[in-house]
Amino acid sequence: MARTYDKTKIQEALELLNAAAAEEQSELQDMIGDRYNTLKEFVGTLGSGVQREVSGAYQAGKAKVCAAASEIDSHVHANPWAYIGGSAALGLLVGFLIARDRK
Repeated sequence: MARTYDKTKIQEALELLNAAAAEEQSELQDMIGDRYNTLKEFVGTLGSGVQREVSGAYQAGKAKVCAAASEIDSHVHANPWAYIGGSAALGLLVGFLIARDRK
């Protein structure tokens, strides 16, 4: 049993669907735009917080390295020959290991 449909009814139904789709599309675009702006603001806030944390960690690390370098410098100045001998022994050991690998 084949049904014949009126072309005008099909055309009206398609136009109705197109109108509904256009309306939904504009609502969807508005919603996505709002979500994007909210996300953009959140990321901007997060970025400045992360930047402060990284800067603080960098400053703390820099202070620790400077303190360690100062302590090593004072130890080397107090006992220079011990460090010279240790460096020479370490250099000989590394040279021996490198020469042994080449044979």
